Amino acid sequence: MKYDLSDIMKRAHNLYKTGKYTWSESLRKSWKMAKFTIRTREEIANMVDYKSIDNKAFADKLRKEHEGWKPAERSKYDDFSAPVSAYYTNNNRGRFGSCFVGD
Repeated sequence: MKYDLSDIMKRAHNLYKTGKYTWSESLRKSWKMAKFTIRTREEIANMVDYKSIDNKAFADKLRKEHEGWKPAERSKYDDFSAPVSAYYTNNNRGRFGSCFVGD
């Protein structure tokens, strides 16, 4: 664990400059803040991301449930092989031979 000594001294100098603290108090406070920031960074790095673990478990569960799934077989009603005469009659010719039937 390394400390940024330049940052610690800058912070101590700024605390001392305000006139609220003596030089020793400002140094002590600056070191305390530096140690606190390092400790919180380490704690954040060591935290377990429970949300990603739950999401992965949920995705695995869904994959396991649907691994044998296949789409339903098509029925004869889904077959689109009807001839054109089923939709257009002989008298459907409009102007210039168009086949518009109002769909």
